[in-house]
Amino acid sequence: MDGGEVAEMMGSRFGMPPEAFEGVSFFLRGRNVWAFSLPQVPDLDFEAVGLRFLSVRGRVPKPTTYALQLFGRFATKNAVDLSDGEARRFIAGKRQSLVADLEDGYVVVSHRGDVLGCGLYSRGELISQLPKERRIEGKEIESSPEGCGR
Repeated sequence: MDGGEVAEMMGSRFGMPPEAFEGVSFFLRGRNVWAFSLPQVPDLDFEAVGLRFLSVRGRVPKPTTYALQLFGRFATKNAVDLSDGEARRFIAGKRQSLVADLEDGYVVVSHRGDVLGCGLYSRGELISQLPKERRIEGKEIESSPEGCGR
């Protein structure tokens, strides 16, 4: 998968302009697409280079949370900005009903303009795709009156 294919896919799904990916190279290794800032993959023996950008394990490529945290600010569609309570549920890894102008599939999820990560939207339900190790759960999250992290 080359840079043009990645930019086209991200543009089609999220409305991200191709310019957002200028200076970024991509390569497919196994079932993952990696992003890095060199013009080509170095001629080295390596396990991985750069940032895991997409998983291509299923029918539809899934952007990683890290990729959306870096590039999600460029999304003009299939992106949603959550309220404080919705954001708390999202970062705790909870499913929630959500009425939003989104297509079913992966979406960019933010709170107060800051990208939180990837969600899966399906028939009015938002399912957090945050990796388990990045979730924040607990009583203090559910009851925090001042919002989510600000």
